[in-house]
Amino acid sequence: MNIQIYGAGIAGTYLFHLLSENGYKVSIWDKRKEPDCRCAWGIVYKEAKRFYSEIGLNFDDYVLLKPRYVVANGLWLKNRDIVIFDKKRLLSDLWVDLSVSDNPELIIDATGVSRAFLPPIHEDRVLPTSQCIEKHDVEENIYIQMEKTGYAWAFPLGERKWHVGAGNVEREKIPVFINKLREKYGFEESERACQCSAKVRLLQPSKCLPFVSGNIVGVGEAIGCVSGAGEGNAPSLASAMILFDCINRGNLSEYEGRILKELEWVEVEQRFVDAMLNNKYLSAIRLLPKIIAIENGRTVQHSVKDIRKLINI
Repeated sequence: MNIQIYGAGIAGTYLFHLLSENGYKVSIWDKRKEPDCRCAWGIVYKEAKRFYSEIGLNFDDYVLLKPRYVVANGLWLKNRDIVIFDKKRLLSDLWVDLSVSDNPELIIDATGVSRAFLPPIHEDRVLPTSQCIEKHDVEENIYIQMEKTGYAWAFPLGERKWHVGAGNVEREKIPVFINKLREKYGFEESERACQCSAKVRLLQPSKCLPFVSGNIVGVGEAIGCVSGAGEGNAPSLASAMILFDCINRGNLSEYEGRILKELEWVEVEQRFVDAMLNNKYLSAIRLLPKIIAIENGRTVQHSVKDIRKLINI
């Protein structure tokens, strides 16, 4: 089978290597000439270790550090398994010569928020983001300042470097969110090594259907594989593995169902975001036990009481 992947991010590069190392003829193309350093420096370690071992990559080589705490709105939560990794270096090591194949039998849309090949999403929800890299002398934890419509973050990258940014439904509120984070945690404005803007899709997978349209199939953020907390790396890798398995078994017709089933936790977290944005606080509270069970096993240790305190409900 001749396969063309568009988009050389986390999902696209991983899927390229899964396919090519298993005998498929596959090409990959990206509008960028090299990876950039935008969002998404954090990932669940055990999941990343397992996924990347499938393509012979030792994920430990890219881990920068494991913060002890996630500090959200002043609440200190014990970090379970989140590590900060050098995403740009990892992608650079997986980057191959970009090319476009003639008459591919299957086209993979791994273009993230662009969703350049699949049909457009009805009532999509894409948040603008702004981020930069700065130097600070702050204890190396993950810091988050969140409100209903968005959040700001500071991720430690080691050697006093920090990735600082924010995303919000309303673009004009992004600088306000970043300033709140600076004031709360002591990130005084400093010289920036780089600065850029991006977008992130925060919409449950079930609202991103179809995942398959003719000979086009989506993966990663293009089909909503981003959690309610903005975590996209591990879900995108999971979606790429599911797609590879469906292609390998010749049962692409099962792909949509498997994504909705195996990434149900992403669906649950995005339904929570929906409830909060639409002021349906009772619905949000009812989802909390499921979210706590999910996150206590993957990311941070907390309780329903902690989450209610975070979101003021």
